[in-house]
Amino acid sequence: MAGRRIVCPQCKTTLQIPATMGAGKVKCPKCELMLAVRAPVTVHVPEENLFDNLPSLGSSAAAPPSSVFRPSGPVTVYQPPKPAKKRGGGSKAAVKIISTIAGLGLLCVLLCAGGIFAVGYLGSRHSGWTSVTYKGYTVSMPAGEDRRDKSQQFPGTTVHELTGRRKETGSQYSLVVADLPAVIDPNIPIAELLRDMRIRLSNPRPVTRSGVEGMAGTMQSGVGAIEGSDCEIYVHNRNLVVAVYSPYSEIKDLVGGQRKPRSNESELDKPSEFFDSLEFK
Repeated sequence: MAGRRIVCPQCKTTLQIPATMGAGKVKCPKCELMLAVRAPVTVHVPEENLFDNLPSLGSSAAAPPSSVFRPSGPVTVYQPPKPAKKRGGGSKAAVKIISTIAGLGLLCVLLCAGGIFAVGYLGSRHSGWTSVTYKGYTVSMPAGEDRRDKSQQFPGTTVHELTGRRKETGSQYSLVVADLPAVIDPNIPIAELLRDMRIRLSNPRPVTRSGVEGMAGTMQSGVGAIEGSDCEIYVHNRNLVVAVYSPYSEIKDLVGGQRKPRSNESELDKPSEFFDSLEFK
């Protein structure tokens, strides 16, 4: 059976409802009157009909008029309303997704190979340090003019990067200052921020500079990250501040270096002095 039919007593619209529908109520799609629907009557026919041998009763046993079951006029097929979609938590999920995307894009800019430049003559002595104030932060960079400063504008953020190179070894030092996108909470814990940015650090440890708490470690994996680079990451005054030391032994292939890394590379680079010099004002 394709379905049952009922007639709205108010507007005379004929509705066809599913044969399997039980007792309940449906709304007339034309006049919106609520119509009561009775449960379908199930007729059980015995396996052996005891009345088959009775004589015919003539016209009194005739089938009822077809109009009883097939009303005249158009028939409207009843469509049960679809359940409304749940919207709870959607806005929070959207913000988290946007925050993650923004974080990933920002990281790709911060730690990409674009800040690395070719290695020239390698000296044999430590050339010393020069104190540099950059975007309101102070840090010691290798002495000399072998330094680059670049800024890039991206949707929701501006990224500034100062990169210097130790001429004796070819190792590089970077200070990155980026505006936090508005969707990122500046009070988010560093560990959670790194997780959203999909950054993995080996030997992660908390670190504090000028009273600002951050996270230090060696880059293990991340979008655009240079593996083997030591870094310290902070959030300060809605800025993401990243100090990065990239030893020549880790970036040799990226910069096209032809020399072998020096055996006393770490002694000449003195990365601890670079990180210790970082000051927040």
